[in-house]
Amino acid sequence: MKIVQISDTHLTASGGPTTDAFRLLARHLDEVVRPDLVVHSGDIQVLDPDDAADRARSRELLDLISAPLLVVPGNHDVGMPGLDAWAGISVTGERVAAHEAAFGPGHWRHDTGEATLLGINSELLGSGLQREADQWRWLEETRTDLPAGRPVLLFLHKPLWAVTDEPVDHQVDIGPVARDRLLGLLERIDLRAVGCGHLHRYRQVQRGKAIEVWAPATAFLAPGEDDLPEGHQELGYVEYTVADGEVSAEFRLVPGMPQLTTDDVPEIARAIEAMTAAV
Repeated sequence: MKIVQISDTHLTASGGPTTDAFRLLARHLDEVVRPDLVVHSGDIQVLDPDDAADRARSRELLDLISAPLLVVPGNHDVGMPGLDAWAGISVTGERVAAHEAAFGPGHWRHDTGEATLLGINSELLGSGLQREADQWRWLEETRTDLPAGRPVLLFLHKPLWAVTDEPVDHQVDIGPVARDRLLGLLERIDLRAVGCGHLHRYRQVQRGKAIEVWAPATAFLAPGEDDLPEGHQELGYVEYTVADGEVSAEFRLVPGMPQLTTDDVPEIARAIEAMTAAV
């Protein structure tokens, strides 16, 4: 079985380079890769989760992918938890509801002949919202329903394991309380892969029997100077192979995809200006 993970597309109703890159990606997946399933690990929209036009256009663009598509939200889709939310945009029930109306449930289970895929909304973890409690309850119930020895792949937006020991100006991974609780649940299943996005770089690390995979962005590269661990700095996607109870993952390039930075995407600056003006 071939599963493709894409992430951090940062699409906008105004079009521009991120839309062009996504069209190239979708055509490549449809005509060349032909995956059995595609998972988008969040930050579908460019920046502002409250921009209904961006949300609607993003939904239209995702429909260019002909393979079955599953989505988990990112912080630019629903906001993020914690006191230091980027640009003050905290996750709310209303934002999650708007996202789910367009893209489907923020947490889900998908069974295939080879494995079970689970998707969760990482932006709820540590939020204190009723939706977080509902997701934890669903996770507990789902865990007990999984057959012993069945390979499981988990997808979420933010990294599960701690990214850095140094403080940063906003959340880059799941907080320690939620992390410990989630890892406790995952110890009881046959976890083989955890795929996330958010950091705009590719990295693969072995975590016991599971591989932790950071998916690259398709929109633009991460800043060159930051305090995060090094990773593969190219735009692209991840291709998973699931066969005979084993799971592997590889970084893939999209032929002809330009390696953009934020300086190449004027829509980013315009989105920030619009968000600032609305405050």
